[in-house]
Amino acid sequence: MCNNGYEEGLTFSPTISSNTLFHFTDKKSVIGILKEGFIPYLCMQDLNFILRDNPTEEFAEELHQAIPMVCFCDIPLSQSKNHLGRYGRYGIGLSKDWGMENNISPVLYAYSDPHKGSEISLAIQQMLIRLYEKSDLDNRLWDDIYRICCFAKQYKGKLWKKEEESFSDEINFYDEREWRYVPPRKELSNYYLRKKEFFNKSLRDEINHKLEKMPLEFEASDIKYIIVSSEEEIISIIEEIEEMDGYKSDDKRLLFTKVICAKQIEEDF
Repeated sequence: MCNNGYEEGLTFSPTISSNTLFHFTDKKSVIGILKEGFIPYLCMQDLNFILRDNPTEEFAEELHQAIPMVCFCDIPLSQSKNHLGRYGRYGIGLSKDWGMENNISPVLYAYSDPHKGSEISLAIQQMLIRLYEKSDLDNRLWDDIYRICCFAKQYKGKLWKKEEESFSDEINFYDEREWRYVPPRKELSNYYLRKKEFFNKSLRDEINHKLEKMPLEFEASDIKYIIVSSEEEIISIIEEIEEMDGYKSDDKRLLFTKVICAKQIEEDF
């Protein structure tokens, strides 16, 4: 009897993670990343999801924080169609080894509600309460607690939409398998903003301008994919790469081989 190349008793298991970390965005940003590296920007985060009890209004406001970061996802191209639609039909994929060497980490997913919640969310809640109440924790431990919060994300929640400066409808963040880069602690003095501060455009722009001097860099050999929206754009981005300073001729030829289009992903993967 034909077993289609599989041993009896074995079943095919699709890959649910990737050896590549993808960052999806728009065309202008992809070109900027290729020229300058990944620039961390302030992103609004609502950490109230970790609380089981109703917080005071003041404490709830404190848990809306803008954190400088660059976001990636650990999703095989065959499962990235929703991500393309949500975050942009352009992107760059880099090796996961590069990500680990640069302290890019998977986020810590947690959930909570008044009657149940993960042990992770409960532990973070207790740490945050002590932080907020300024108990006997020393400054370094406060920093460590807040650093954990920089990598915490709700299992389900609302996405901050930068263009509209508002939150989206609820989505399942856990499906995104997010990895996150947050600049080292020593570089982040006064770079976190509370919600009211974040909506001060001049202050937000001032911080983001400072963050532009902290790029997350890579080599051409770290890149596994460069994604453009359509096949017609492959030639144009190759021409853009050809004109870029900072890459040797051999590096540019290597990058040419990495370009694919979103339509290929949607149809063939």
